Amino acid sequence: MTTTASRTRMCVPRRSTVLALAAAAVMPVFAQSTAPLQMIVGYPPGGGTDVLARVLGDAITKATGRAVLVRNVPGAGGQIAASTLLREGADGNTVLAINHPDLLLAVARGNAGFKAGDFQVIAVDVQDPRILLVKKDSDIDSFAAFVARAKAQPGKLAVSVTTGSAQELFAKWLFDKLGLDVISVGYKGGAEASNAVLAGDVAATIGDDFARYNLRPMTRALFVGARQASPRWPEAPTLNAALAPLGVAPPTPDFLSRYGIYVVPASFKAKDAAGYGRLQQAILQARASAEFQDYLAKAKLQDLSIGTRGEDFDAAFAADFAEIQKIK
Repeated sequence: MTTTASRTRMCVPRRSTVLALAAAAVMPVFAQSTAPLQMIVGYPPGGGTDVLARVLGDAITKATGRAVLVRNVPGAGGQIAASTLLREGADGNTVLAINHPDLLLAVARGNAGFKAGDFQVIAVDVQDPRILLVKKDSDIDSFAAFVARAKAQPGKLAVSVTTGSAQELFAKWLFDKLGLDVISVGYKGGAEASNAVLAGDVAATIGDDFARYNLRPMTRALFVGARQASPRWPEAPTLNAALAPLGVAPPTPDFLSRYGIYVVPASFKAKDAAGYGRLQQAILQARASAEFQDYLAKAKLQDLSIGTRGEDFDAAFAADFAEIQKIK
């Protein structure tokens, strides 16, 4: 990430207050629409993105009186949901809840029929950095030890990832940069990839900080791909610190971190800037509500909470996309 992300993190409380006050003035206008706001979720029901979208939808309804309908459209790495948004969202009554960089991966694969410029991130929700985990009783007790083992046993060390995901892309970038012959073993989902390391089928797994916190009693982290250390994995250095002795630096300190994002067609913003602004402020005000903040506190997500305009991350996400296109 650029320093924009860092500034965003430090300024969130003040910005949230200002946006909430500004949004209060436009809520009646936003609520005048008789059409429900449709929230398309690019994943199956029950996952973190789905849960947050439903909590946010309830908060929007309570704040504005406008109904929010959550609809799950999973499949094809987010391509189906993204196509649905472009087909149905031109009037501003549809928002896509998906993760970054999943949306950009759908574009980068080149067969989706849309491009990055077709979308506008209207709000950034939470961040979940990449993390490298081993079993707690593993004799690989640091990232330096992992690298040493991989160099001593080329082609023998295996790491589990979710097939076709940004985790897999991150693994490819990392091992290529370090010149390591490490096998990335793909699984259908994060749960299967996690079970593989617990069962001893692989030496390590690449996942996400918060999403893999359920593995805390059984694993330890070798690094966390973020600017700051994680309170969930205090033993883990940042990726910058782990790579520095090896003469490698990630493109950004938060490179390929998973971000929860809300997206609209770029054409909606271009054609109805005022409507776009009202929708953005409605999302941010609802997110700043006591109900939503209580959920973040109960889920222990406060340190990963962002809650800001998508425009604040446009440059950083564009930089990620440029790097994604370089990874073969």
